[in-house]
Amino acid sequence: MADEVDILIRNSEVLTLDEATPVLHGHDIAIKNGRIVAIGKPLGRVDSKEQLDGKRKVVMPGMVDAHTHAFQIFLRGALSSKELNVHPLWLKILIPFEAEMSPEEGQVSAELACLNMVKKGITAFADAGGPFPETLASIAEKAGLRARITHSTMDTGPENYRRDIEYNKALVAKLKGDRVKGWYSIRQIMVSSDRLIEETMERAEKDNVGVHIHLNEEVAEVEHALTRWGKRPFEYLHDRKFLSSRILAAHCAFLSDHETRLIADDSANVTHCPMSNLAYMTFPKVPRLLELGANVALGSDGGSYRGLDLFTEMNIAIASHTAYFGTPYYDFGILPAATVLKMATTNGYKAIMQSDAGIIKEGFKADLIMINLNQPHLRPMHDLTALPMFSTGSDVTDMIVDGKLIMKNRNVLTLDEQQILARTEALEPSVAARLGKYVAH
Repeated sequence: MADEVDILIRNSEVLTLDEATPVLHGHDIAIKNGRIVAIGKPLGRVDSKEQLDGKRKVVMPGMVDAHTHAFQIFLRGALSSKELNVHPLWLKILIPFEAEMSPEEGQVSAELACLNMVKKGITAFADAGGPFPETLASIAEKAGLRARITHSTMDTGPENYRRDIEYNKALVAKLKGDRVKGWYSIRQIMVSSDRLIEETMERAEKDNVGVHIHLNEEVAEVEHALTRWGKRPFEYLHDRKFLSSRILAAHCAFLSDHETRLIADDSANVTHCPMSNLAYMTFPKVPRLLELGANVALGSDGGSYRGLDLFTEMNIAIASHTAYFGTPYYDFGILPAATVLKMATTNGYKAIMQSDAGIIKEGFKADLIMINLNQPHLRPMHDLTALPMFSTGSDVTDMIVDGKLIMKNRNVLTLDEQQILARTEALEPSVAARLGKYVAH
């Protein structure tokens, strides 16, 4: 190659997730100006600013947490099965906790969430909305992550946490970067007026950004929609012509067959959060949605339930859907590992409206992670698409986002890991004291 490249990865196993050539062995990858410019075996002599040894490692697209709550991470270990029986949990515990969060708590919570994501191989995320979205955007920029940020928008519900569309309009106008963008949101239809929903959908269309929304999350929500509109949530949105590829709908646990068809026909995006869905909701119709051609991504639902590890979520998704939808009919291929890998990567990028990432292919964005295969639990690995069954986020050694190296050999280059952990530890006692208002021990 005549010109110097920014990063050169040598001699790696490559899980491209490109249907034409899904797996490559012993290949080099050259990256320049944020994109993959060449892939070869080998590429020959290439001058590079940074060279990474890919031997005994696999390179794959970075993962997308398509539904997270960065400002709930301080709830780790606080929500037992007792709290999960408090309905609705989001209205009685989660929203009050966010509403009374201090700016310092918000800063450290956002830092800890972004640090978690880097360490676990999550290169991009869509936050569902919280009290300090501009703080989160600033930290995501510093961390080097790709992000979709929004306010927690609602115009009814708790008075100290109401946000109308003007908040999101200002945020979208401000966050217009290539990596970090402002989006619109509807926190929940149960705390949003018809006017807010309509204005949000219209503004998102005008500003060409997405709308992050919790939908069909619980039976009470479906009952609310039937009482309010005489239609289920997705039926109402479809009839109003609000469903489109800019909709990112989280959970979607309680779907009718008619709603699954509407989602697919209108090209709306669904985020499946396996652990959260199984612990608090039910088995979503993920295999049916995929069969209909719907785009289903993967999410963690934030750090309050799990450790922001999408490898673990993939593992749970495969096992749970096989047990529920497959085993009773002796069909054990209901949700293959390769399909779930695409949900965590390619489908996630599509869901956040980033169509030029999520596949390792020349011309695509260089959002990549590297995994150390030379470990007892990953040797041998005859089929790289089986990684979700064996690997965890802690196996990720290196991360590149937008062509920039942000983690090398497990060392995060963009955030001060020890300082963030120290600040988190210092805040734990005051947060624990505040938790007594929402969580009974």
